[in-house]
Parts: sequence; C-alpha cells; structure tokens
Amino acid sequence: MTYKMFLLALTFTCISCSPLHAAAPDITADAAVIMDGSDGRFLYEKNGTKREYPASMTKIMTCILSLEKGDTYQTVTVSPKATDVESTALNGGEWLSLGDLRNQMMMISDNGAATAIAENTAGSLPAFADMMNQKAKDIGMTGTHFVNANGMPDENHYSTAEDMARLARYAMENRNFRSIVSTKRKQIRYIRPAEIFTCENSNELLYTYPGATGIKTGYTRAAGGCLAASAIRDNHELIVIIMHSRDMDSRFTEAAKLLDYGFSLIKKEPSSDKKKA
Repeated sequence: MTYKMFLLALTFTCISCSPLHAAAPDITADAAVIMDGSDGRFLYEKNGTKREYPASMTKIMTCILSLEKGDTYQTVTVSPKATDVESTALNGGEWLSLGDLRNQMMMISDNGAATAIAENTAGSLPAFADMMNQKAKDIGMTGTHFVNANGMPDENHYSTAEDMARLARYAMENRNFRSIVSTKRKQIRYIRPAEIFTCENSNELLYTYPGATGIKTGYTRAAGGCLAASAIRDNHELIVIIMHSRDMDSRFTEAAKLLDYGFSLIKKEPSSDKKKA
C-alpha cells in the first residue's frame, strides 16, 4: 500500500468512527420517533407508522380539546360514570373547576378526570370521541382512531408514534397546555367537598432530565410503557414518543437516550441546513 492510499484508508476509518455516524440507542419500545419541534421533521423513527395502543397519551388530545373548547373556570360536577373507571381519585359528586380537573388528569393521569372532562366538553363520551377523531384528522393524524378520552384499551382505539408526535407538537403550541405538562407539583382545590388535593407529575423526566418540558406518561398491560417526552437544549426543542416499551421504567430511560441522540444529531447539523419554524 502506498503512503497516499494509507492516508485515504485512515481518513475513511476516522469518518466511519465519527460521532456523526453514531448508531441510535437500542430500545425495547416497539415504536418510537424523535421529532424536531421547530419544524416537525422526524430525525429518527422505529416503526413510526405501526399501529399501537396509545394508553394515557390519549389525554393529550383530551386536554387540548378541553383548552380550546372549555371554560377553565367553569364548575364541573363529577358524574358516577366518570368514577366507574380504573385509576381515578374521584368518587363522584365532587365539584371542581374544569382547570383543576384538567391538571389532575394530566399530572397523575386520572382516568375519571378524563371522562368527566369529555362529558363536560361534548355532553357525552361518544360525542367527545367524534370531536377527538375530527381533531386528529385536522392535525394530519392519518393512522389514529379514538373511542375514549382516557386511553383505556380498546381494539378500535389506536395510534402511531408519528401521529402522537404530531399531536404533541400541536398541543405544545398552546401556552396553557405547555404550562400544565411542565408543572411538577400542583394543589387541586375542590369546591365540594372543600378540600385540597396535591398532585405530583408522573413524568419522571421533569425531575431527572435537564431541560425537560413535558409531556405525558401512559401505561397499560396492552400498551406497555408509553411516553410523550420533550426537552429544550440550546433553545431547540425535541419531542420523543415511546410506545410499548418493556415496562414503566424503561419508557423514561429510553426516552432520555433518544433525546440525547436527537440533540447530538441537531448539534452536528450544518447551520445552513437547519430549518426554522
């Protein structure tokens, strides 16, 4: 081998080992994406269009519809139907503001709160599901169909990682939604009975990942570990969707790995190639 050929071979080896060509992290999730929040580009995907159960990430849609169509200060009476679900702190008959009910739904993933919000917003659960599906269509969620407000398993209630990223990006453009999903701790004030209920956000990344801004956890046996996560670094926000990871803990560790990977990709992009919103 000539000296010139040796230099060429060495250069090729160095490029191949460069962080620019670093492999994406291994994850147990069946489906996942990284989206650039500024322009909606997908920087990475694994089975991004595969149909999956979204679990409580469904509540992103419930929350944004409530924000767009409801009165935050309206008093809501919790119906018996709203308490006839798994995983709720509600007992039925309570009075509280729609805003507090919304916070309780998003922060501790209260399934009854989601049902109560749906009933308050649309009058009935089927009518609210129709609203959800119309909104999904408007956003461009072509692989999604909703039948309930909280994400409990149903074979006709499904989405994809790409679609959930589109929904998350749309919702994060609403400053009130953004405030809710980034809050770590909140006192919920009940009007009747008069009491205060303290919620702590179930999204562990808000406490452990620098720059985390949201968004929503999800888990059922059928759906596995799910998470819509977002974070800002150097004034750049990324959105990561995890669907059907191994368990409740892996959704957080895998989302953190994908956020790190996504930020490394953004950092390596030539400035001229970066798109702006």
